Amino acid sequence: MAGDRASPDSADMQTLIRDMSIEEADESITNTLERIERNAGVKGGKPVVLRSITSLDPVIRHFGLAPKQLTQILGIVLSSKLDDTTSRKMVKLLLPRQLVPEMCAVNILGALGKNLSFAIQATLLKWIILIYDILDSRTKLQQLYGVAFHYLPYETLRPSLCHLLYYLTRREDVRPFRIRKLLDLQITVGKEPALAGLLHVYKSYFPDLILAPLSLTTQIIFKCPDQTTAEAIETLQTKWNRRSADQSFGLSGSKDPISRSGKRQKLSHVPDAFSIYRKGADDKALPLSQITSLDSLVSHIDTLALPDQLSSVLTNRLLQHVLCLQPSHSIVDRISYWLGQELMDLWFWSATSDVSRARLANILSKVVQVTKMIKDLLPVIENFLIPFIRVWNGIDYQKEVFVLLTFIRPRSFEDLFTHFLKPLQRLFYLMGPVWKGQLILCYTRLIQNWTQFKWKDYLELGKDPRLSKQGSEELRRLFSELSPNVDYMLSIRSFIKHVDSISGVALEVESDHIAVQHAVLSFFDFTSNLTKKTSAPIAIIIPGAACVYRCFLSDSAMAISRICGIVYQFKQAYEAFEEEQQLQYELLVQSQIAASQDNGETSTTSSAALVPGYTREYVMQFNSYVMDICNFLYRNRAFNKVDKNAKGFQLDQETIAHTKQLCVDSGLNANNMLSFTHSSAFSGFSARFVKSLEEQQSIPVEKRLNAPASVKALKQMTANGGLNMTFDEYRIQFLDHLEEKGFDGMSDFLNDTINHLLQRKHQRQERLRELKERQQQEKRQEQESEGSDSDPPLQNLSLGQSHV
Repeated sequence: MAGDRASPDSADMQTLIRDMSIEEADESITNTLERIERNAGVKGGKPVVLRSITSLDPVIRHFGLAPKQLTQILGIVLSSKLDDTTSRKMVKLLLPRQLVPEMCAVNILGALGKNLSFAIQATLLKWIILIYDILDSRTKLQQLYGVAFHYLPYETLRPSLCHLLYYLTRREDVRPFRIRKLLDLQITVGKEPALAGLLHVYKSYFPDLILAPLSLTTQIIFKCPDQTTAEAIETLQTKWNRRSADQSFGLSGSKDPISRSGKRQKLSHVPDAFSIYRKGADDKALPLSQITSLDSLVSHIDTLALPDQLSSVLTNRLLQHVLCLQPSHSIVDRISYWLGQELMDLWFWSATSDVSRARLANILSKVVQVTKMIKDLLPVIENFLIPFIRVWNGIDYQKEVFVLLTFIRPRSFEDLFTHFLKPLQRLFYLMGPVWKGQLILCYTRLIQNWTQFKWKDYLELGKDPRLSKQGSEELRRLFSELSPNVDYMLSIRSFIKHVDSISGVALEVESDHIAVQHAVLSFFDFTSNLTKKTSAPIAIIIPGAACVYRCFLSDSAMAISRICGIVYQFKQAYEAFEEEQQLQYELLVQSQIAASQDNGETSTTSSAALVPGYTREYVMQFNSYVMDICNFLYRNRAFNKVDKNAKGFQLDQETIAHTKQLCVDSGLNANNMLSFTHSSAFSGFSARFVKSLEEQQSIPVEKRLNAPASVKALKQMTANGGLNMTFDEYRIQFLDHLEEKGFDGMSDFLNDTINHLLQRKHQRQERLRELKERQQQEKRQEQESEGSDSDPPLQNLSLGQSHV
């Protein structure tokens, strides 16, 4: 019965609509839309909106919408005042009878990613596809190509966006970065038909840029998103614009559908790709885009056709590999020309612009990535850094600048100091402790890069300490070669001394700030092993007294242990030089004597005096470090200047007397106040260690040690029934405990310098050797062995006493 009542009403409505004039219909549509606007988003207004949509539907389907009415409905939908169901009904009413204003499509693209749900956004994108051919213009829409491309990762929007981009894509829109993004997206989401279709469009323009095969799973990729609505629009366009039935504008399916064969029909806005693409003049040259692996790159390195825009080396990893394998002058010159012009333009001419500063930061970050990959610095970057460092404020692009500085090539110290070290030193005194620490760490990485050169293989010892002709060729980096007229060993020594001088200043000015302390110790931790790392005659350059004494007198256990470890490593380096490199030492002395004689100089000093780091005075200075640290740390003879080589950390008598008086006033023993059992840095560790021993042996609380561990305190504790151990036993166990805690620098130093600890160390080594021999005897029947390799016994330095 209800259906019977509806039919007459519907028939009456259709009759009433047919009797309307277009003016009356427009007036009715406008009034109804105003009523929807008033009630959209209003509490209790939804029923009114739904009734209005129901009444509008037959009128619009008969008369269609004028451009102003289309804009009005879109405004209501984009206002986000309606729920999704109602919004979808409103979109169904977007049936134009005339050309559609381009701003309708522009407004939809502008609303992507905003308040509307993705489902409604996708519906609106489908509507743009439906009315694409009846837009009054596409100029602004074409300019929004990048906006549409940006939202491709959104799964709900992607099919419609791919379809829209299929229509919009022109040759100039096909960019390498977009191809990479589409290929990466395809790897992420799989081979979606819509994405494959868009890639096929891209490949039709530049087939050499997309080598991967594109399989199309259906005959037509981009189908009509809404066939019913498309037919309704086509009917209205034909009716009110008096189009003939055969003047279809392609709404029944994909415009110029893509088939499995990959052929695409020519469109007025898409030129024929093969009519544009041209191969290079050399038919044998292989385009870089066809390289798919490192193996193919190596195979075709000599026949590669590189792109015109070599500036893409900043972002293209494959091109960076080409640059490493084929660093020809022409390629480097082309890159350097563009990069130099770009850097100078952004920094020198446009430095005040925020946009230019951001772009410069972006380029420098890319240069850093390339430099890290190829392990060398383009000469143009060095040339840029020289004037840049001179006026640099130390803050802008700090991270990038510090990284680039670590890759500057070795040069004479005069050149290095003038162009880099001097301007950085001026900043060094003005900046804070963290900045100072970062600069010293930068210098550490710089000398690490320098030591990667195989200096020993390319130095003709006995003739000239400078690079030989062959060595100069072998030491050539990717972009530049080292000058054969520079004494690089002298340059490295001078550089280490420079860092040592500013490190002492930084420790004092910044009151041993942890950032500075860590950087200084890291630098000397590396240089203490320099002769081992380079196997070259780089003289041992020990840190100055300011750095050694300040780090040792620190209240940081980390600093004390690390400086002890550094002194221990320098001691090892001296002993290795004495035992294993005597021949090299003699050749180096001869070379320097020969060099001085060639320059017309007469040597009145001993040959050893010509070799920095190996003179008697220099070794005695180092031995004073060893003796002073032992006196303070273990022997309880702080400030002692009587023992051989002991200098009491070069403190004057007035300071020593004042310090001892302060200790007396405080009830402390000045002799052991800086020992590893009583110092402020280790006293907490000592107390916890004693407590752990007492807990292990279940010592009653009243019998436990309540004072710092000392000879007298431990005797008293034993007499009272507490722990039964002597002070020497306690120190040995506590030292082992500290080694387990990570303070191996101090442990290595003491075990190598204190006689009874050294004997204990040798006994341990002997036991390990015996154990190893037994294991080898068990395997001797199965495999051949030359016997146990025993460590050579440690010896004193020939130029001074280093053992205590």
